[in-house]
Amino acid sequence: MRDIDVRQAVHAKILKEHHRDPNTLVIDEFSLGLGASRADITVINGIMHGYELKSKSDNLTRLPSQINYYSSVMDKVTLVVDESHQHEAAKLIPEWWGIKVVTQGKRKAIHLETRRVNRFNPEYDKISLAMLLWKDEILSILKDVGLEHGLKSKPKRILWNKLAEVFKTDELRQIVREKIKSRINWRVAQ
Repeated sequence: MRDIDVRQAVHAKILKEHHRDPNTLVIDEFSLGLGASRADITVINGIMHGYELKSKSDNLTRLPSQINYYSSVMDKVTLVVDESHQHEAAKLIPEWWGIKVVTQGKRKAIHLETRRVNRFNPEYDKISLAMLLWKDEILSILKDVGLEHGLKSKPKRILWNKLAEVFKTDELRQIVREKIKSRINWRVAQ
């Protein structure tokens, strides 16, 4: 079972309805931490739900750092993991992450079984949330609240800090989701 097989199964079996919903954005390889990590699949609608995929051919070496990136911005996370990795992975991930175990049947069909239901993230990092936005989006947000004066030429780190200072976490989460969903020419998973 290859990585692409697992990805296709997740899209076909778990995300099928999301693909049909015009108010939902499904993104493969969603950049986190300014490209330091990537969420294998991200679903953005009323929440931001990340899916990390670990097939049989993968290892769990990068999982600890991926946990930090996902947990800083995602509302929910589901680890989709081959049965050979499930026990080791379960020891590493936070309790609020969901687990779906991937197995392959005799006829090569891929099965996904929920072993742990995901819950909401108890803690976010507002700077990491702000870092998901493009500079023009940040300036537009600050303009909407009358704070754009003198900030256009400032480095992005100043703008991220300003967003984190001005907005409560729940407000910023909603703003980030809406900005990402409204992007034109965004890469959308098929």
